[in-house]
Amino acid sequence: MKSRRLLVVSLAAIVGIGAVVSSCAPAENSDVITLGLTLEPVNLDISGTAGQAIPQVLLDNVYEGLVRVDDDGSIVPALASDYIVSDDGLTYDFTLREATFHNGESLTVDDVVWSLERVLDDKSTVVLPTQLAQFARVAEVASTADNQVRLTLTERDNDLLYSLTQRGGVIFKKGTTDFANTANGTGPFTLAQWDKGSSITLERYADYWGRRADTASVVFRYFADAAALSNALLAGDIDVMTTVQSPESLLAYDSRDDLRVQSGTTNCEVTLGMNNSRAPFNDVRVRTAVRQALDKDALIEAAWAGYGTRIGSFVPPTDEWYEDLTDVAPYDPAASRDLLAEAGVATGTEVSLDVPPIAYATNSSEFIAAALGEVGLDVTITPVTWEEWLDRVFTKADYDLTIVCHIERNDMAIYANPDYYFRFDNAEYQGFIAAAASSPTATERSDNLRKAARLLTEQSASDWLWLIPNLQVAKRDVAGVPRNSVGDSYFAARLERV
Repeated sequence: MKSRRLLVVSLAAIVGIGAVVSSCAPAENSDVITLGLTLEPVNLDISGTAGQAIPQVLLDNVYEGLVRVDDDGSIVPALASDYIVSDDGLTYDFTLREATFHNGESLTVDDVVWSLERVLDDKSTVVLPTQLAQFARVAEVASTADNQVRLTLTERDNDLLYSLTQRGGVIFKKGTTDFANTANGTGPFTLAQWDKGSSITLERYADYWGRRADTASVVFRYFADAAALSNALLAGDIDVMTTVQSPESLLAYDSRDDLRVQSGTTNCEVTLGMNNSRAPFNDVRVRTAVRQALDKDALIEAAWAGYGTRIGSFVPPTDEWYEDLTDVAPYDPAASRDLLAEAGVATGTEVSLDVPPIAYATNSSEFIAAALGEVGLDVTITPVTWEEWLDRVFTKADYDLTIVCHIERNDMAIYANPDYYFRFDNAEYQGFIAAAASSPTATERSDNLRKAARLLTEQSASDWLWLIPNLQVAKRDVAGVPRNSVGDSYFAARLERV
């Protein structure tokens, strides 16, 4: 691992998707905190639509699970006041606290059972496949008392508690049908309004079971590009820029007495996806050649002003099973050309690079196309909307190359799913992931994940361009800005003006 430079500033919005706000509250209102983001939800279906933009707004703010992940990465109780895990890891007993949904109805064990059973149906088409996979080892969800729920597993799953903190663990009111346009949760905020194309407003829920939100209202305001977002902050129209899309502009913020730059960590690996099921990328030699054609240090400098960490696999350095694998497929254009020739790829072979409208992707595309051109691949850059990316690339895997940042924590299992958009199908890798999930000790789990990470990079299932830091800029009178990006949500309940 090599860091290009010390980080002095936070990225929270990576990929995203968009109920009802006709105007944005002014940022100077002491009861309103306005956040600036770049990717708006396409709907509100947190369990059925991919992308981080939906859980970024709704998870932990409007919707909750039995447990949640704290800013330091620890898992803490949420709708469950406590829980007990059996010694063999096959039984999880949760005790529910008294809570009410935003429509005034009380939380019951029936709501919990109904919500979690949605992710136990492996034939479901209303829940994302990744969630179905995350809960595949749960055999049954059942109530054991008026306020207790038991999850029974077929085998140990060391990732279950974390999965319960994310969108698959959200507890809905039993019988909910309109997920795309409404949001009836138990969280510290209610969904107040959604002005499509502009903003989403959350308002403090007065009957929240726990500590009430520290500010009356939070506005998630969306901007078309990094320049508009930056201008809004400099003009005072927003209170927090949750994603620094132009790291080269940090000096402009740092010189302002009314602003502060905040740095934290993420799990966001900027990933060059290669379609492992489509020629020529169904050949490991070609995938490795792509990796060896890219000078990562120069790419980070060109695309992200040097703010980033070079990594060699799909594991951030903060994970216990991290291993520096940057030397497995090092920058070597000559070796890249040799591998392409060995694989029978003719000079001038045409491939397409689908680029979603996200700064790290658009900033990287020209560099990548030029570098691959130097070794003999003729790359056509194809800009795509986020909606098209989700449909054609993510869902249908109709692409050659693409760029997206994977921010989810503990997400190595996505490469164990041959239907995921990478289309990486490797039985040995799947075995390591399965063994890690059921390992009886933390040491064995880490060992299996370390082996999986090495196999992943040796097979060049993708290329991992750099790890993005969590860079944010906020007004100095705003407190409670979450420092780290440790899950899919942007927890807004501790935001306040001081």
